[in-house]
Amino acid sequence: MNPKNLLSLGFLLLCASVLINSLQMAGAYSQGPTISSGNNPIANFTSPCNSWDTLYTNNNAQTFMITDVIQSYPGMYIAALKVNGQYIYESRENHQFVSGLPIQPGETVQCYNNGNRITISGYYTH
Repeated sequence: MNPKNLLSLGFLLLCASVLINSLQMAGAYSQGPTISSGNNPIANFTSPCNSWDTLYTNNNAQTFMITDVIQSYPGMYIAALKVNGQYIYESRENHQFVSGLPIQPGETVQCYNNGNRITISGYYTH
């Protein structure tokens, strides 16, 4: 073998070795929101509603957003919800709110539905 070819091959192997040793491990930085698989903040509350019975009291430090109102007999009776004496919902049908009805900490939701059950569901905000 020609000495020039041998030196060229040795130099090429040396360059490849230096290149491989200079590579570092790739590391990704977290971007965007952090998602955990912790507690599920979705909750629901059910009660028979006669004469403005208490359906839910928010004893949590977070705002509760009502996203759904479900009646035991939709279409038959008018179901109504009040917070602090103000009507926030009144309908004969079940309803799903896109943005939700906020219930602040310390507020109480009262319901009326001729003794039939009402279920509210939603989530706690952070």
